[in-house]
Order: sequence, then structure tokens, then C-alpha cells
Amino acid sequence: MAIDNKYGRVTLERGTIGEDEPVIVFRAQDELLLKVLDTYRMFCEVAGSPPHHLRLIREAYQQIKGWQAQNRTQIPTSDSLKEEK
Repeated sequence: MAIDNKYGRVTLERGTIGEDEPVIVFRAQDELLLKVLDTYRMFCEVAGSPPHHLRLIREAYQQIKGWQAQNRTQIPTSDSLKEEK
């Protein structure tokens, strides 16, 4: 189980992420996500990531792009979360 600072514990079907390893969850409703994926893909290409990894990024990009075309997107906020004190 991984931990995201905004959403909390993240359960995974596959993978070997440590129980205390921090992760970041991006949602398709995030209007900025496609730009993030473009930049991430560019860094992966420059770093020499394997073709399989680059293909997964492209597939995710296309899925998210399709989802965003059908659904409302927004600039992300954390307004729904209670302020920690």
C-alpha cells in the first residue's frame, strides 16, 4: 500500500510499492494532467526509458484525453480537504 498526501493510502492491483513509499495520484479531471504527462514523457525519453514504459505513457495520455473530452475538467485544488492543524 502506498501513501498519497492528498488522498491517503493507495491500494494497487499490481506492482511492488513499499507500504510507506510516497506516491502521487493524478486524476483525469485535472486540467493540467496532459501537460504533466507530456513533460514526463519527454524526461523519460531523454533518460532512455524502455519503449514499453513510453508506450504506457502514450496510452495513458490517450485515455485521459478521451475522458477529458467527455467530462468536466478543472484546475486542481485541495479545497475539499480539511486544513490540517
